[in-house]
Order: sequence, then C-alpha cells, then structure tokens
Amino acid sequence: MNNQLQLLQSYYRFLSLGKYLEFLIQSKDFSKEVLDIAIVTGKRSHFGIKSSMIKALLKQIHEKPDQRNIFWYLVEISSFRGIFGIMRELLENDEKFKKFVVSRLYEHYFDFEQIIRLIRNILSHTTTADLIIKNDAFVKQRDFLVYAKNPIVSFKFSYANYWKEWKGNKEYGLDITIAFTNLKEGDSLFDIISLHQLYILSELCYNLCEVFRAENPVKKPTKSIWKKIYKKYSQKQSTKK
Repeated sequence: MNNQLQLLQSYYRFLSLGKYLEFLIQSKDFSKEVLDIAIVTGKRSHFGIKSSMIKALLKQIHEKPDQRNIFWYLVEISSFRGIFGIMRELLENDEKFKKFVVSRLYEHYFDFEQIIRLIRNILSHTTTADLIIKNDAFVKQRDFLVYAKNPIVSFKFSYANYWKEWKGNKEYGLDITIAFTNLKEGDSLFDIISLHQLYILSELCYNLCEVFRAENPVKKPTKSIWKKIYKKYSQKQSTKK
C-alpha cells in the first residue's frame, strides 16, 4: 500500500511541477535556447530529440498561452487519471486506509467515494481531450444511487471543520454537486466538475495520503534485527555444507 500512496503523491507533484513549467514557458520564449539532444536508452543506445519540434511547441505555448496545449492534456489529464485511479483502488482494496479516510471525512465519505468512482470511470473510458463521457462510465453507478434513493451526490467539505492540522483559510475546501439523473452520454467531465474543483480534489487526495503516512510510518528493521536475520541465514548456510 505504501507504494500506492507514494505513487499517488508523485502524480500530484508531477501535476504541480508540470503546470509550473507550463507557466514558465508561457512567460518566456525559450524556443531560441533549444538544442538537439540525445537521451541515453541503454549502454550502447540513445534516442534523439530534434530541436525543431521542441522549438515549435515552445513557441506555440508562449505565443498562445490561453489556448490548450500539449501540457494541458498530458500534465493535467494524466495526473488526474493517476491520482483518482489510485485513490479508487486504495478505497476499494485497503480497509485500513478506507477507515482512515472515513475518520477524516466523516459524513462526507460516501459522497467523496462516489465522486472519485465517477471520475475514475470517466478517465478510464474516455479517449478524447475534452473527456467526453460514455454510458459505461456512469449508468451502473446512477442506477445504484437511484435505487438507494440518493441520485444527487453533494460533497461540500471545508478543511477547518474537520482537520485539526489545518492552519489556512477557514472557508477553503470543496463544493461539488452531481445530479446523476441528469448525466448523459456526450457530456464532458468539465461540465460536471469544474477544473478548479478537480485541482482541489486532487490536493485533498494528496493530503489524505500525507496525513495517513505520517500517522502510520513504515517501520524499517533496526540494525539488531538485520544482524539476527543475517545470523540465521549464516547458520542455515553452514548446516547445508
């Protein structure tokens, strides 16, 4: 599980770093500083990156900062897919982590879990940059919620009310409401959940992992334990001889 937590957090760091680099590229024209480079792919192999393609991409992002670019898709969408996909797997397969999230979100947990499930399904089924949803991504979940007489999922969460560690703005948090009976094939994820809320939800997933890891540190064997293990191993080897 620790590897999954670290991977989820790595996706969030990738999102932050990627968007920061995009900001720099939009702010300054780096196209004149690009050189051909060779990436080492093995002891006797390398792969060439041509400066002409990189220059064109950098120039496009810098000259048209308000337009969607390759960073928009590969950084944001790839990060969201990793963050929410891993969070869904953790909630579904790790009871200890699930209990921790419940203890942190309280009555909001069900709505949080349903939203994570929907986003994960949309990102898994879509093949377009606009994240157009298909029926397979939400129909079963919608039917379940209708049967449970709760087709409207509303996740309104503020850190200050639930996190003793929170030192920031008392109103900072999430406000996501999804009426599953209104969803239809052809909608975009961004019509359902704003990009801003997706960012804050990603941050919440990161923070949940951060606090869980702080409260459940991975115990590393002490030197004395390693000595005992080595001693037992040595004894077994000597008896074999």
